[in-house]
Amino acid sequence: MANKYVMTTLLVLLFIGLGVSLGLSRPPVQGIAERDTSGGKAWTFGYIGGTSAEALNELMARLPQLPFVAGAAQLSVTGDVSAAKPAPRSFFPVPAAGWSAADNAARFPHIPEDQLPGYGRSAYFVDFGEARFWFMDAGRLASEPTVQLEWLKRTAEVNPQTHRIVLLAQEPGQPELWQGLAESGVDLVLIGPRLYAPESAVTERPAAGYRSSAHRGWAEWTVSSGGAATTPLLTIDGRGSRLAAAVHGSASREAGRLALDAAGLRHTAAVQERAPVAIGATWRYRAGSAAVRAVVPPQLDPAGERPIEGRFTLPPGDWRSPAYEDADWTWAPSPFGRSRKGAERSGIRTALPAQPESPAYYFRKTFVLEEDPANYSDWQLHLAFEDGFIAYLNGTEVARDSIREGLVDYRSLASPHENAGFETYALTGHKDVLVKGINTIAVEVHSSHPESPEFWFDASLSGKTTVKEAAAP
Repeated sequence: MANKYVMTTLLVLLFIGLGVSLGLSRPPVQGIAERDTSGGKAWTFGYIGGTSAEALNELMARLPQLPFVAGAAQLSVTGDVSAAKPAPRSFFPVPAAGWSAADNAARFPHIPEDQLPGYGRSAYFVDFGEARFWFMDAGRLASEPTVQLEWLKRTAEVNPQTHRIVLLAQEPGQPELWQGLAESGVDLVLIGPRLYAPESAVTERPAAGYRSSAHRGWAEWTVSSGGAATTPLLTIDGRGSRLAAAVHGSASREAGRLALDAAGLRHTAAVQERAPVAIGATWRYRAGSAAVRAVVPPQLDPAGERPIEGRFTLPPGDWRSPAYEDADWTWAPSPFGRSRKGAERSGIRTALPAQPESPAYYFRKTFVLEEDPANYSDWQLHLAFEDGFIAYLNGTEVARDSIREGLVDYRSLASPHENAGFETYALTGHKDVLVKGINTIAVEVHSSHPESPEFWFDASLSGKTTVKEAAAP
């Protein structure tokens, strides 16, 4: 009996010891499915987007203690240029007109010289984090664009960095310059208080100051300090293929943040990615009801266990058909949705109320392909959605997620799916449904309950096309 009590006491003490050990330790709380898959090491870069009279040291004090900050060259001068002291070694200037080589050498002895022969310190690049930053001479870029564009392409091709960022003092107006930046895989261009990014790569848009740029394929964000009389300061965070630019010290994170994923921009100079349907585009839409007609093909298996073999032509009265007349549908910009979360609600451009008679909303958009679709490859559909969707190109289903297979109508419920930003669906095997000229994309989005307080939809369509070189004379 005594041995039995001794054994029991030892077991109790053992469990107590294990409990104390576990409490003092920090066991992993992420399972395999929860691991961070963004890849790469996180890094942060600071950017001063104006030419304020504030002293450079005061501006940099408002940013975190960063080892790399960039801004206009004139920020480093207060008073007499000839008496200007060397700028902090963590500050890298964006070259501007009117600054002599002697001034640059005296104030910025730490920046590279003659990386581009004949340009001195007015054109240079710096590697930091997982990015290469090109500081380009905007004045000479306008008069002799080929020199710096070829330098950019040449140094980008041998650059192992994930991100490619260009900084300029003035905005170039020539379309061929912006095309050259895109062909070199540039994913961010900083010009004063404005940021430019390829529209197809943007995954999160700021609530104010964001629009499609006049430069084809680029989105533009004019950064503001929210009405304060201070210079806009940005922190740009990178990790893996993702970048996020945010207004430093902004009270509203949603109003001052732009995010992008550059994974699809890493292509050679001979390949250009285009987005015939851009994020934030305008769509025609209407709420689900029995009035939205969809044909049930005779070969459809209602249970979805057997996929339809072959394609069929939809009649003009089917809402998915390119010939469908949608003139009476409402026309509005995306993102569409509703939410109880303040962060998401502030990003909605078109609010969609819950409809007790249907959990669905239907969206249509026409777009034009000016080139033969055969010249394109790697078509991808990018969707941000909650809860489920089915997408059609020219009447052919090309993707669905979080909704049952087989027969679906305006009463069908989706499976719960929380909006987590844009998700990409490769359209392998479907590019032959596209035609040169007018095309139609149609998407039905269903919530998991007719009166669900959460709903979201935005989408873009992108493809890569080979840029043919002109034949030698």
